[in-house]
Amino acid sequence: NHGYGDYENWESMTSYYSDFREKTMLSYFTRVGYNYKQRYLVEGTLRRDGSSTFGEDHRWATFPSVAVGWAFSEEPFMRWASWLDWGKLRASYGTSGQIFTDEYLAHGLMSVDSDAFMENNGMIPNTMISPDLTWEKSEQYDIGLDLDMFDYRLKMKLDYYYKYTKSILWQTTLPGTVYFHTTMWDNAFEVSNQGIELETQFDILRDTEVKWRARFNISRNWNVLEKTYT
Repeated sequence: NHGYGDYENWESMTSYYSDFREKTMLSYFTRVGYNYKQRYLVEGTLRRDGSSTFGEDHRWATFPSVAVGWAFSEEPFMRWASWLDWGKLRASYGTSGQIFTDEYLAHGLMSVDSDAFMENNGMIPNTMISPDLTWEKSEQYDIGLDLDMFDYRLKMKLDYYYKYTKSILWQTTLPGTVYFHTTMWDNAFEVSNQGIELETQFDILRDTEVKWRARFNISRNWNVLEKTYT
């Protein structure tokens, strides 16, 4: 009703616009950990995730991970190292997945085009339907060393990691024009990332009224394009 007061002016709705979007994420998660004598540690995690952003045959994925640690400073044969307060070796392997930020990327959207197919008020694809799009999946390995020394005055962490990511999303070129589109989204390539990081912390003044703590870190990273699907 576009009228007012006693003067009604009813008009049929010929157009509608809404920015309403919706997506659903469902996850199952379980974790098991074990600690033996504060020396040997192991933890396993299993995730099962489902997202509505993918096509019906690719909505679910499973992501396991495992981590182990060895507190070697607690071993009897390390008692000679009085300068070492805490030392631990750790390693882990895990997988993870990335969903789409666009809720309907795999499903395709239509839009109104007055010149579509040489007729008025035609519908054309706004985004190409891509039901085979899958999760961007990553596998990562980590190896680390933690050291606390000299009455916890000097602390050091050294880490090496390697990450491999598959099915990364990218717009690929079509062999021809499809409904005025020359590209479509696809799981197009794989990349690897690896690096090493060192972090130290030193309490220069700790038992005085003035506290002084110094930190230092350095890292190096390598990125490589491993494979393309096109």
